[in-house]
Amino acid sequence: MKKIVSLIFLFVFTVSLSLSQSGNTRLFTVFTSSGCGCTGSGGAPMTFTTHEEVLDMLKRSCTGVDFVKWEGSYAAACDEVKNNLSAYDGVLIIGRISGDYRLAFTGLPTIVVYNLFEFMDGHPYDLMSSGRLEDLRNMLKGGTDYGEPRILTAQLDRRNLCTPAVTEAMFKDLVNKIKLIKVVDKLKETRILMVKRDRNEVIASVNYRGDYNQSFQPGHNSVYIKNIKELFGAEIIPVEPEEFYEAYRNTDVKKAGRVAEEWIRAARSVEASRDEIIKSARGYLALETLREKYNCNAISTHIRSVTGSGDLKDLYNPGLGLELGFKTRGIQAVCQNYPDILIGQVMAYLMTGRPSMLGDFIYDTFNSTAIILHCGIPVNPFGDERRIPYTIRTHAESPVRDLPGEPGSSTGITAEWPAGESVTLWEVHPHTREIRLHTGEIVDGKLIYSGGEDLDNVMCTGKIIAKVDNLEKIRKQFKPYLYGIHCNATLGDLRQELNDIAVLLGMKATETDR
Repeated sequence: MKKIVSLIFLFVFTVSLSLSQSGNTRLFTVFTSSGCGCTGSGGAPMTFTTHEEVLDMLKRSCTGVDFVKWEGSYAAACDEVKNNLSAYDGVLIIGRISGDYRLAFTGLPTIVVYNLFEFMDGHPYDLMSSGRLEDLRNMLKGGTDYGEPRILTAQLDRRNLCTPAVTEAMFKDLVNKIKLIKVVDKLKETRILMVKRDRNEVIASVNYRGDYNQSFQPGHNSVYIKNIKELFGAEIIPVEPEEFYEAYRNTDVKKAGRVAEEWIRAARSVEASRDEIIKSARGYLALETLREKYNCNAISTHIRSVTGSGDLKDLYNPGLGLELGFKTRGIQAVCQNYPDILIGQVMAYLMTGRPSMLGDFIYDTFNSTAIILHCGIPVNPFGDERRIPYTIRTHAESPVRDLPGEPGSSTGITAEWPAGESVTLWEVHPHTREIRLHTGEIVDGKLIYSGGEDLDNVMCTGKIIAKVDNLEKIRKQFKPYLYGIHCNATLGDLRQELNDIAVLLGMKATETDR
């Protein structure tokens, strides 16, 4: 077996895409050239990875993807995709597209692969990244005016001229980009259970804060839901608070007690009262009932009471159940009504298998730290069976948080993600069609903020503190009225993946630290 084959089989595409239930991603696949495997200009290759071998390796590495190989002419392939767009989830072109670029600009997520040591006239990289022919018009006339592209490029060493590590890296890069097309496809299966705090709630209103004399545009909620659908194919299912209250009343109290005991036993320490933890467990079970009723796989809610009475004793914060109940099961959920933040969490989970933390952010330029804080934080940030130690506490916003035995002291969670790990801080913005991101390295915040007050008691109970480069530049771009006051924190450096998936979604990626 040729060396590329033996190397590539070592790379297995293992990320679990647990939201995928409705079938494989269909990728229209066409080989447009010999791949530099013919005599042509120069001699025949000493070793060569054939079309069949490339396709076989892709099938082995990309579970859940059907590569629909086209056997006809290139012109017929263009017509096939144009006339049957809904039949395919993406396009994979391996080889040159010189003379006819139509197949790369169908509007579907597309990957164009350069075979190393082919002539490059068939790979107009600027056109594939910009989609416009403006630079050519002073030289050439006519042709096609292409729209916004959704094109990623990749490269393969099919003549096996590179070192084995580089040859393998090329293939792995292609597989990762195919994985992102699968993510885009599976995002369409997202159904967000949006449990409203009140009947007239404005979606994400708490996140976007500008001049208080300003107000959201008429029809904001409808536009918001429409943008989520157009960009991601995801649906938002609004549910009135009364349905939650009814589901809460109908919960099995004994079952909630058992769930609460599981959370208590797994904790390193418990400061909240057992009654409040059981209340949180009942709220979790009520949300689960509604999730199943409406066939949803993600949850966004700003509900803050189990009855709607307004009484302190009925105060309820859902974060504990979202983190210990839903996210440990692979179901993404946010405890404020931000479907845009939530769709980012779903996206990250599909890409990495890891949950994300929703949080307000603070920029400390003197210590070069970004601080993400909320009263919920995932205890399984690696996305596997590992759990980080956590403490169940009273909720920071409860007026009786210092009296854990009092009804309404509610629950929060404190945990520390491991120092030294890279982290991506980012948001998705359907209104501006933009993904904004920067990266950092998690640090032990108690070594930096070691003054007289315990850091755990400052503001929210859950915190991620990360050292960040170019923090002054990031802070200068802080526009709460346009980009909100919350972000996601996801373990790992997702810079390249987020840049690439923005292209496939037809969005803009902004790296605020560069």
